[in-house]
Amino acid sequence: MSREQLMQTLWGENRKRVLIMLLFILLIGGIQLWQGLWTGPKLEDSRAQLRSLRAELRIEKQRVSAGGGAAITGITDDIEHFYQMVPSRSGLGSFIGRLYSYAANAQIEIDQISYQPKAIKDADLLQYQLSFSVSGDYAQIKKFIHLLENSPSVLILNRITLGSARKEKKEIVGLQIQLQTFFREEGR
Repeated sequence: MSREQLMQTLWGENRKRVLIMLLFILLIGGIQLWQGLWTGPKLEDSRAQLRSLRAELRIEKQRVSAGGGAAITGITDDIEHFYQMVPSRSGLGSFIGRLYSYAANAQIEIDQISYQPKAIKDADLLQYQLSFSVSGDYAQIKKFIHLLENSPSVLILNRITLGSARKEKKEIVGLQIQLQTFFREEGR
């Protein structure tokens, strides 16, 4: 059997298989072309970007291990600013005086303030949990809360409970407040 007869026999018997093989070869060639022209450059750009980011990370790690960097300096400045805003422990009396002043300004009265100190050892801070009640009409209570919110002290309003009652044909709003404030230990 000659070469030509062999080819005709293979073509006649396996025409579908040969066409499928040619189709697969063309498909693989098309995928290779697509990867080379489209995906390849994008992949190379991504690799270059990854190399750049790794180099930046390496530089930042060196800065941190050397004792700082711009980001750490910023954090240190923020911490210092926070400690400047927090008064020393001796400022508790003036803070409570300021609460009474806010109440007088809003034309309401604070009956009693209870507080519980708690030391925050890691930060050299004292945390005071204060609880008190006030009552008055809506405008007075609103003004008092506004004064609290604009206080120069660092404080966190943990809980506010409102209640209402009628007194002498007048709507009275009762407000129970639980807040936290912070003071520096004397050595800081």
